[in-house]
Amino acid sequence: MLSLGMELKRLRANKKWTQAFAAREIGIQQSYLSKLENGQFIPSLDVLEKLSTCYQVSFESFIPIKTKQNIINNNLKWLITLLFTIGILIWLCASFNIFYSETYFTYQAKQGEFWAINVIETYKGEKYIEGDAVYEIIGQRDISRLENRILLVTSAVFVFGALLISMLINKPWLNKEK
Repeated sequence: MLSLGMELKRLRANKKWTQAFAAREIGIQQSYLSKLENGQFIPSLDVLEKLSTCYQVSFESFIPIKTKQNIINNNLKWLITLLFTIGILIWLCASFNIFYSETYFTYQAKQGEFWAINVIETYKGEKYIEGDAVYEIIGQRDISRLENRILLVTSAVFVFGALLISMLINKPWLNKEK
């Protein structure tokens, strides 16, 4: 396998570019390109990306294993943050009944010889008028909605998933260099 510097020289020669022209095309200083070609510097991931774009080849094999592991760890950290945040948001929505109300109010009204009963999720005061009937509150009850319990379990799965991934990436057997 060629070194990165030798590969850069070969690619530049194939295109019949001068070092100055290649540096302009890549978007780096000529002196920096010279040091890369001579093996004096190791390019950053941004520079490797510019080189790949300019020469239209992949430099994946030249990325050090530790750098690849850091990229994977950074992506996993973002995943952990996302899972944890989603889990907390779902937990808050379920705990504060944002999507599914757990309190129902029972109102009754006398309409002629009949009693009308209305069970609703929103509190409309001690009395409210609907049509020609005056409803008075007679009770309130709290229930445990299945939907909120499902949301609580889902939030626990997200949070514990984030914690599990966090514990796994900090284990020494995953961070061994090959």
